[in-house]
Amino acid sequence: MKFLKRTTIILIIVGVEFLFGYKLTALAGEEDNLFGWAWNSQAGWISFNNCVYDGPCEGYDYGVKLDEDDYTLSGYAWSDNVGWIKFDNSYPAGGFPTHGAQIDPGSRTFSGWAKILSLDNGNDGWVKLAKDSYDGETSNYNVSLGPDGKLQGWAWNNMLGWISFNSTDWTGNTIAYYVTGRAPLIPSNVTVTPDSLSGCDTLNIEWQPSSYAKTYWIYREETPSFIPTTSNLVASTTNINFIDRGLNLNTGYYYHIGASNFFGKVYTPTSSYGRTRAICGVQVIAGQGSCLSGNPSIIKLNWQAPNLAPGITIDHYIITRCQVTESESCLRVLDSPFTEVTSTSDCFQVGPGIDDIPPADVSSTPHCIDSDCHCWETFRGEEVDKQYVYKIMAVDNNGQGGDETDPDALIQIFPCARQKSWYWEEQNPAMSSP
Repeated sequence: MKFLKRTTIILIIVGVEFLFGYKLTALAGEEDNLFGWAWNSQAGWISFNNCVYDGPCEGYDYGVKLDEDDYTLSGYAWSDNVGWIKFDNSYPAGGFPTHGAQIDPGSRTFSGWAKILSLDNGNDGWVKLAKDSYDGETSNYNVSLGPDGKLQGWAWNNMLGWISFNSTDWTGNTIAYYVTGRAPLIPSNVTVTPDSLSGCDTLNIEWQPSSYAKTYWIYREETPSFIPTTSNLVASTTNINFIDRGLNLNTGYYYHIGASNFFGKVYTPTSSYGRTRAICGVQVIAGQGSCLSGNPSIIKLNWQAPNLAPGITIDHYIITRCQVTESESCLRVLDSPFTEVTSTSDCFQVGPGIDDIPPADVSSTPHCIDSDCHCWETFRGEEVDKQYVYKIMAVDNNGQGGDETDPDALIQIFPCARQKSWYWEEQNPAMSSP
């Protein structure tokens, strides 16, 4: 049989001619992740990809893919002697097993069938990847995936005989060859930042997607130079971000990100640093309106001071307000239009026995009574009839802000207590009047 060169392959495909009596209409795509060569004494070299692993590509695109979601093989391999070898979910009539080529993820052993398209005479073209109880061949054989990411072992075809996937499986050869898969690329652009809403004891780790990665692994230590091991493994995920919870306040942490698939595991070469906040978010807010004959009216806010790291104190609070309208509910903590409406001098101590009203000189009083903080805001004219949502953020003595207010802690109120907001009605249906 005359050998066909790769340049001839291109002409055949473009001209939609018949290749070894079989019309080829589709080839595998860019996600093919198997590379290298298998060997058979009659078929010669069997190429699993037109690209060299981490190298150039030549000729028409083809290749074989091991899908890590359904564990199947798909695509095309090529032999200059026998042409295309197709991998898909097909099998010979009456043959066992009744599925195409696939891998068992536990044992990492392949089973099923591929087909040499030029040997399309009965069952002559079928290639079996593992012996089973229905197999007439007496020798035990299979193709498997080794821990080094290389395929190994033997497949069988009734016309061609044994097909070798790795030169280490037989002696007497002088050429090293194998079929291997592409390990994932190293994750990049890792960032570690405090999460805005998930709590002051969290860090949000994000990274760029790693090509060919199936699973990501997160490792953490409090020192920059460490080796990822099971002892510092925090979690695994298929996402490209992870929120690490339950950390100490005002503490620095270092992270390595690993990426793995069937063919290997890689890690970031250097660790990435992030530090938790020293001050938490305000979790409880209460409030009420005082009509004061309707004009002016005062809203009084009460809230609990947030948790702090040791040695940290609260310097001031940032209090912001959002006006509720038909198009704005003000419940989107991060992107609703909140504006700052008060300064630290508006928050002051109310001592025992003193009327709960703003004192004359607010500048000379502290911000809070233990964990109980107060602010007053005065409304006049049409502002009295509007509905508002407040959120409060504490700032520590180092100028670092705490978390945003928990969305569940947002409060919606009117300046005048005789009016009830829709949110109040919703939360207190039994107290609503018809």
